[in-house]
This record gives sequence, structure tokens and C-alpha cells, in this order.
Amino acid sequence: MKIPTQISKLIEALEPKIAGIFEGVESAHDMSHLRRTLKYALQLQEKEGGDIEVIAVAAFIHDVHRVMQHSEKRFFSPKESIPKIRELIADLPLTDKQSEHICYAIEHHEEYAFGKGGVTVTDIESKIIQDADNLDMLGAIGIFRAISFSNSLGIPLYDSSVPFYRSEYCEGQIKDVSVSTVHRMYNKHLRIGANLNTKTARELAKPRTKLLQDFIDMVVEEFI
Repeated sequence: MKIPTQISKLIEALEPKIAGIFEGVESAHDMSHLRRTLKYALQLQEKEGGDIEVIAVAAFIHDVHRVMQHSEKRFFSPKESIPKIRELIADLPLTDKQSEHICYAIEHHEEYAFGKGGVTVTDIESKIIQDADNLDMLGAIGIFRAISFSNSLGIPLYDSSVPFYRSEYCEGQIKDVSVSTVHRMYNKHLRIGANLNTKTARELAKPRTKLLQDFIDMVVEEFI
């Protein structure tokens, strides 16, 4: 899709700031992930509506807390990144309302409500940011990202001695990521598709979710 001129200018203004702080971050949350999230967000906005400037900016800088995690070696919530977010967008041609909306969407983008209807936000902009980020957790790229993330934490690919389980997922809970990459995929990634907010995202997720399920099944079948 063709990116509107005003969005291109916003991203061009942000990219030099973002590229520097994301240098050296593990590849599951690097600049390529931000660019893909932006691409998905704009695809969703074209079908679902919403403030395109809020959506584009929030998508492109949503993972600043991952930089903080990388440097401090501890879990950081998106909320803890909001002061840095405000600093990054301070000189952009946005209204105060748009700036606050960007901060809100980023603060809530990692919230999940598996088994509870899936809805944690009500505004379309925040729904799209959640969906765009989560789409990049599925399919072939999602598999690569899951393995990269687990490798950065020293987590094995699979442990066949531990049964699969479904818990109330909470980002940052060590028990949900420490068993194996495949357990994390089963407990989190496979549930994403059915819990996306928008119809457009749910359609995009279907083939990606099938690929992920096939990958998990093949690992279990082949694992010794």
C-alpha cells in the first residue's frame, strides 16, 4: 500500500531517534519488527478506520520498553516507557490529544484477555496497535521471532517431559516462558488469532496460525 505523505514525514522524523536506541536489541524486537508492525497497522487502519497518525506513530515506537529491558536486564512494562515515548514525540506535529492517545495505545498494547472475550481496550486505535503487534507473532516470522527471543533468555526449543498447559497468560510471568519456546508458542502465540480485535486482523491471522500449529505439531513429532 502507498503510505500517505504526512505519515512518511512522521516516520522519517522518528526513525533516526529510534534506530539509535534499538541498536543491539535482540532480533525479536528490533527495527524490522517495528517496520512490520507499522505495515500491519496501516493495513488494518485502511480497512478499520481510526486516526492514522496516532496509529502509525504508536506502531513505530511501541516497543521502547524492550530497549529498557535489554539494557537493564529485567522486565519492563510498556507503561514504564511512557516518559521516553513523550520525549520521542514531543517535537512531532501532533495535537495534545493525539500525543496522549499514542501513549495510551502503547501502554496497553501488551494486554491479553484470553478466554474472556479478548477485549482489553475499546478505542479502534489501541485495538489496531494490539492487532498489528500480535500479527507479527504468527506465521513464519513469528516462529523466527519466538526462537530468537527464547535464545536471548537461554530457553530451550522444547522439553517433551513437560505437558502443554494453558494458564492465564500475563506478560512477564517467568513460568510462561521458561519451559521451552514451543510451550510459549502453545500458551500464548496460538491463542492470539482467536483473540484479535478486528475482523481484518483475524482474517490475516488464519493462515499464519495454521503454520504455527503445524510447526508445533512437527516439533513434537520429531523431537527425541
